[in-house]
Amino acid sequence: MGIGRTKKQKNRALKMALRRIFAVFVLGVLVVGSMYVYNLLTTSHRLDIKSVEINGLSRIETGDLVELLGDLEGQNILLAPLDSYEERLKMHPRVRHVSTKRILPDRVIFGVEEREPVALVFTDHFLEVDKTGMVLAEDKYSALLDLPIITGLSNKDVSVGKTSTDPKLHDALKALDVCTNIGGEFAADISELKVSKNGISIRSLKADCVLVLGDSDFESRLKKYFLLKETLDKKDQNTGLIDLRFEDQIVLRGRI
Repeated sequence: MGIGRTKKQKNRALKMALRRIFAVFVLGVLVVGSMYVYNLLTTSHRLDIKSVEINGLSRIETGDLVELLGDLEGQNILLAPLDSYEERLKMHPRVRHVSTKRILPDRVIFGVEEREPVALVFTDHFLEVDKTGMVLAEDKYSALLDLPIITGLSNKDVSVGKTSTDPKLHDALKALDVCTNIGGEFAADISELKVSKNGISIRSLKADCVLVLGDSDFESRLKKYFLLKETLDKKDQNTGLIDLRFEDQIVLRGRI
């Protein structure tokens, strides 16, 4: 009986050894094969980038972005650091977001989402601004934009190609955003948001009145106005100024 168990143990040990040898052999084949495939894929000229496309442009000139990608063609499509090229494109002031797609064997597509201006800023000339405060240069399309105008800022408050940190500008953008979210068509009728040391005032083209918001609590003050808007419109057609700065009341002033 002891001899039988010993033979069985030896056979079992031999089988385990053979399995280990086979596993090591397979692993070696896989490693060598992977290295061969990797070398083939990363050195084959069939995988060199030959076509670079940029989609989604409307205001940006294609040539401005093509220059930023000039050294991408000819690189291996699997090794090219596309993330760094996305960051290059984002350096353009009008680019908000970039996505990338590799299409084997040799094509790369960049999808660009442009910044959307929400207002014009007037200093001694017009500039565009998006909801984050990024200031965009005026171009041939700016005059065609039907956007509210933010006044009361100077050239030192806004710089083209940079996100402004001026609190007055951001207050105006916040007030505009509240109007857009809860004011319905009212936002489309805003002609001017005036900023000053006393805060924000909004001129409505359609209603032909000025809303005085002050320098804080824009959302609750505008909610109070929109809640009572129909009543106010019916009560006095000669109202030229609506002061919302007081907590428990709305002050109406007639046109001069």
